[in-house]
Amino acid sequence: MAEIHGFCDERFRLLGDVFRSNHERGVDEGAALTATLGGEVVVDLWAGTTDHARARPWQRDTLVHLFSTSKAITALTTLVLYDRGQLDLDAPIAEYWPEFAQNGKQAVTCRMVLTHRSGLPGFGCHVSSAEFEDWDHMVGVLERATPWYEPGTESWYHAHTFGFLLGEVVRRISGSPFDEFFRRELAGPAGADFHFGVTEPADVARTAHLWFPDPDATAGPIDPTMLELELTGWASPSRLAALAPSTVALGNAGSIARLAAVLAMNGELDGRRYLSPATVTEATSEQSFLDDRVLGPLRMGLGFGIDSDFFPAPTPNGVHWGGFGGSLFCADPVLGLSIGFTPNRLLPEPDPTARPGGPGRLMELIGTIRRVATALA
Repeated sequence: MAEIHGFCDERFRLLGDVFRSNHERGVDEGAALTATLGGEVVVDLWAGTTDHARARPWQRDTLVHLFSTSKAITALTTLVLYDRGQLDLDAPIAEYWPEFAQNGKQAVTCRMVLTHRSGLPGFGCHVSSAEFEDWDHMVGVLERATPWYEPGTESWYHAHTFGFLLGEVVRRISGSPFDEFFRRELAGPAGADFHFGVTEPADVARTAHLWFPDPDATAGPIDPTMLELELTGWASPSRLAALAPSTVALGNAGSIARLAAVLAMNGELDGRRYLSPATVTEATSEQSFLDDRVLGPLRMGLGFGIDSDFFPAPTPNGVHWGGFGGSLFCADPVLGLSIGFTPNRLLPEPDPTARPGGPGRLMELIGTIRRVATALA
């Protein structure tokens, strides 16, 4: 019998049942799930182990490498500057970053990046692991890059370019490296245990080992942008320390839910205003709905997915984003609901652990959140 730690408000019992079932069935090695309602924690659960030897119990503050769930936090950080009037999402990026205006990128805007329409889904060259971990090098690569299509006309998931593009704009405007700006303006004031790279031995020690899926289980169409990258060593000290906001971030369910609560609470959390209600409304409203070359029909707000038949959100009025293997960010400003989920067993789609004829882990979780949200509405 799996030992589940934490608590679950009775209104969210179905969510707790799914979390428990996944551990009892062996779907999850270790995981955590947190929900807030009206800014208050109503679900805070964790269970399992954090290492391949299954010797270290999961703790409430266990960190997990979140892959693309970091994009939601990157977008949220960028919106802080937009809300303050320091960033015009429709101005050319080159107004803030002059060296970017090369090779046909003069008209690319941050709104295009946030909706995966900038024309830069990839770097246009081979990138080694060491180069990927060097911020200045990657900025130079993007300065020299040529758009893969006319900016603004297509959607093509920016798997690795998203964070470098937005992060450099944040650095140019704020004068601080992206991770420092994030800590100062969001994570620190909100008390969110979320990190764009970790170097402290104590943080590295509390980072969960990842269980990667069998490569054969993930076989399928390959995004050509991924072929540019030599990205081995996800657990190496240099990768855990790297500033690469598209895919390198470490957090836990509690910190994801806490940051998502900024949107869920219409920009104000514990008496501090991070975003105006107008910015939250715009960020969570449709900005683009195109057939993405990687993800399929993709309905986007400002850096967040919006509910559609093709890419369902956990709640009809909410926004969401996830990371490779199953981590999840979601926020619903109508309900005041935010949720974070962090597993260390990474599962492919379709999920081989699914019940016969049923959804996989992530889709079952999303469906359960939807049922709970319907009851709350």
